[in-house]
Amino acid sequence: MLLLSIDGGASRTRGVLFTEAGDVRHYLETEATSLSRSDADAPKILGGFIQALATQAGLGLEDVNLVNVGVAGVSNLDARDRLFRELDRLQLSDRAIVTSDVEAAYEAVWGDAPGVLVCVGTGAIGWARDDQGNTYRASGRGPRLGGDPGSGYWMGKTAMVHLIMSEGSLAGNEEVEDEDLDVLRCRVMETYDAESLEEAARIAGEAEDMVTMTARLGRVICQLAEEGNDVALTILQEGTQGLADDLLQMIDEAGLRSEKMTIGINGSIIINSTSYRWILASALSYDLPDITWLPPEIDPAFGAGIIAARLNHIAIDRDSLKKNWSEHHLLSSC
Repeated sequence: MLLLSIDGGASRTRGVLFTEAGDVRHYLETEATSLSRSDADAPKILGGFIQALATQAGLGLEDVNLVNVGVAGVSNLDARDRLFRELDRLQLSDRAIVTSDVEAAYEAVWGDAPGVLVCVGTGAIGWARDDQGNTYRASGRGPRLGGDPGSGYWMGKTAMVHLIMSEGSLAGNEEVEDEDLDVLRCRVMETYDAESLEEAARIAGEAEDMVTMTARLGRVICQLAEEGNDVALTILQEGTQGLADDLLQMIDEAGLRSEKMTIGINGSIIINSTSYRWILASALSYDLPDITWLPPEIDPAFGAGIIAARLNHIAIDRDSLKKNWSEHHLLSSC
């Protein structure tokens, strides 16, 4: 049984071919394929990516038994319909399903067990499943509504606004030193290889994928926060508080609140930034005083495929998959 699994996010897309026994046949990456992208035909990119994944593995699409495209932006019904038409063009529609990328990430952390997940990268979203299998969502509104508080895009946009309006609220705050603003300004200019803040703002704002380009500043904010930059800390605290409020509402709706909480995490920002996790935990601490963060058990690129397997009553050897993926990833990076 050969499964083709896609993790299509707002910053990059990853695909993997694997078997129910846990053998990894091929892995591939490409650009962002979120269905909310307005600058590119994400369904067409996904179609070409699926074909390339099989071709590079020395296989035809007729050799693939199950396909699951876990992709961001599935609420965009027009783009979702075009993706289904693309799968039909590839003659995969009879063995393919489409889910959200957050569902695939949840699978990588919790499997089919109840739990809570928060994903923070370009965007930010919470996902929970209760004991009865009902699912709940927090945040995940996307860039069209101003970005999700605490997301890479939201932090990047907020940093730009603070800098451009530096004579405003932050500059007038005596607790925030001008030096911190200057450091942030320099780091923003370095990120976009710009000679001025105005040029940096233009590069980010006029980029084909403006959301991903702006979200690059999320990592900068986290790094500066770890260095004690008060401006970055202010942005991070504001964003994580907004995310925390959404998460608490979701957790209560799912009936999963407890004094000792384990919360799954996924996404480049929350996985890689200790400061981000600490500040988010602080924002949640009044209601959730004891939090343990749980990263994915397996790479989220496999999550969509495992969901497809379960729906077809096929058991995946997760232990072999973890072992074989570690070996495959090590060899491919040499």
